[in-house]
Amino acid sequence: MRTSAITRRSEPSPQSWWRALRALKSPRQSIPAKFLALVLGITAVALLLAGVAMLSYDLTVYRRSWAADLTTQAAILARSTAPALAFDDRPTAQLNLSALQAREEILGAALYGRDGMLYARYQRSNEDSLPAQLSVSIPATEIAGNKLELTHRIERNGEFLGTIYLRARYDVTGRVKAYITIFALVTAVSLIAALVLSAVLQRLITAPLNAVASIARMVIESRDYSRRALKINNDEIGVMVDAFNSMLDEVQTRTDALEKSNSALQQEITTRQDVESALRASEKLYRAIGESIDYGVWVCDAAGRNIYVSDSFLQLVGLNQDQCSNKGWGEALHPDDAAATIADWTQCVQTGDSWYREHRFMGKDGVYHPVLARGVPIRDDSGELLGWAGINLDISRIKLTEEALRDADRRKDEFLATLAHELRNPLAPIRHATKILDTSVADEKQRSWARDVITRQVQHMSLLLDDLLDVSRITRGRLELKRSGVDLVALVNSAIETVQPLVNARRHSLQVSLPEHSVQLQVDALRISQALSNLLTNAAKYTDDGGTITVTATIDEYVTIAVHDTGIGISTAAIPKIFDMFSQVESVVDRSQGGLGIGLALVKGLVTAHGGFVVAKSEGLGRGSTFSIHLPHSTIVPAPERIEPTQTSDGTKATACKVLIADDNRDSALSLGMVLEMSGHIVHVAHTGREALTIGAREKPDACILDIGMPELNGYETARHIRREVWGSHALLIAVTGWGQSDDKEKARDAGFDRHFTKPVNLSEIERTLEQFAKRL
Repeated sequence: MRTSAITRRSEPSPQSWWRALRALKSPRQSIPAKFLALVLGITAVALLLAGVAMLSYDLTVYRRSWAADLTTQAAILARSTAPALAFDDRPTAQLNLSALQAREEILGAALYGRDGMLYARYQRSNEDSLPAQLSVSIPATEIAGNKLELTHRIERNGEFLGTIYLRARYDVTGRVKAYITIFALVTAVSLIAALVLSAVLQRLITAPLNAVASIARMVIESRDYSRRALKINNDEIGVMVDAFNSMLDEVQTRTDALEKSNSALQQEITTRQDVESALRASEKLYRAIGESIDYGVWVCDAAGRNIYVSDSFLQLVGLNQDQCSNKGWGEALHPDDAAATIADWTQCVQTGDSWYREHRFMGKDGVYHPVLARGVPIRDDSGELLGWAGINLDISRIKLTEEALRDADRRKDEFLATLAHELRNPLAPIRHATKILDTSVADEKQRSWARDVITRQVQHMSLLLDDLLDVSRITRGRLELKRSGVDLVALVNSAIETVQPLVNARRHSLQVSLPEHSVQLQVDALRISQALSNLLTNAAKYTDDGGTITVTATIDEYVTIAVHDTGIGISTAAIPKIFDMFSQVESVVDRSQGGLGIGLALVKGLVTAHGGFVVAKSEGLGRGSTFSIHLPHSTIVPAPERIEPTQTSDGTKATACKVLIADDNRDSALSLGMVLEMSGHIVHVAHTGREALTIGAREKPDACILDIGMPELNGYETARHIRREVWGSHALLIAVTGWGQSDDKEKARDAGFDRHFTKPVNLSEIERTLEQFAKRL
């Protein structure tokens, strides 16, 4: 059922005018307001322009007339005052000026002589004073605020006599106010007439349009298409109202249908959006999972054509998805893998089996990357094959690890074989020498030779064990350095002395170049000498007989000790790994002098512990090699002052002392005692800790060499008892044990030992220690 909005015809009334005026607040929403604004605007603009023009013209005319009047007045005064100026008649001049008080608009007048000085004046009360001097004699008219000032020359027969100055009231404000009042009255009458005209136009034209607009606004706001506009007349506007109502009928019909359709569509859209949102979330999840795998995931259709692969794989091989889908992935395969991989994939597509393959892809970096591809077939509910989905795994680290493990296992086997060889080698001559010593028919020369063989081979085995222990300490970071001042030349000579027998046996030429001046280093002399000895030993072993070995020591940015040989050299590929554990230049089978493969690793560890580094250089196989030790410049220190040994009562230098040896191994204790007695020391031997304390209390020895693993009292407990005795508080205590770890040395220091030696003991070191101690007694 239709309902209509009714618009009545009515005559203009104050209420309708008021409504039109209020409509001006929103002229874009009201046609009557637009008409009213148009009429009032045109009227107001016309009146404003006319008023401004008339006011401007009137003020201009007023100014000109007032200036002309004052000019006339000034001319009259000039004629009347000229005789007074000419004859210097000041009273007459003053009288002429005073006549101006009859004109109220004249505020002041002044007469100035030829020199511009004030001659006579007239001034109303409360008026600003007139200028005492007038410097300008040129006629001029100026307006300053509400005052008009005028100057006029006084001449007689062409002679300049002076200047007349007038100041008058210029009441332009009052004139403007009067004019504005008249303009306001005219404007008000005009606007009233415009309002009347607007009301007439509204009734004839805008009322029907306003009715249509009101209905349209209500339809828009309430979405109620049942409303209709009232037709007032049958003119063009009436036809427009009929068309508007017909349009509302059509819109209402379509709206009802659309609302039903939209309701169903909205429900479908909501359902679809929920599904799409779930799909997007699922896609993001699986994409994130795929991208988290090195080289991501891949998907192929039932024909085996790649339809998706992760960006990580595309970035690896430098392809886009289209190229990869068009068998571009096959072109990126390693030539050795391509044919077999493509053949297996073709068979997999034909059989619908799972996919498992290791192959290599050429990356953008120009390197082949090993990739493990795994995939499973995707089938629908009926078992029909839809395609494959799988992952690409980066197995570079696995391959590197496998290669490293294989290499380590190979080097480990070589090391064990070499170690067994190196340990068995000394056993044979020792066994032979022992046999000679046990034979009664052997003469003294043969027995002496046998003892020398045993000594050399035991020393060789001791060096092997020391190297193994040192490498173990370096690997675990438990190597302790005992830094002390040592002369660089002495350090190098000590290492050369160690390897000199091997150099002589191989008939090598050894050339040494050392600094001419003394250089003192703060290093562990034993460790640096050990490292240099290893380099010299390698140079002697890997240089054919009659070769040349050069040792140079230089001081620049580093303390550099270089060993150069003319031996077998090193290949370029072997240099990067030459300092690795168990690494050897050549197989021990190829060269009988081959070692365990730990020497250079030990050198690197010992030098690195001092803050330095080692460098290996070679021009290739057969062209010799150079190994250089670089120590920090900070290791150079001033040479320590030499301490002179004390003198004995007969004037000789003390070099011997009284020594107590305690070891439950009788052979070890007695043999060590015999060696020390041969060096001039007084030796007492004990085989238990308690026996050592008894002998010590009786003999009061200067030095005690104690084994740690003794019965009753071990070496640590014996040392503590000795330190509590008066005679033992300053004695030199030396620990001799088969335990040489860092914590073992720490226990020895805590027990009171001064030095710690690991079995088998180097007798020269013990003798040197006792000799140095004896010199200080």
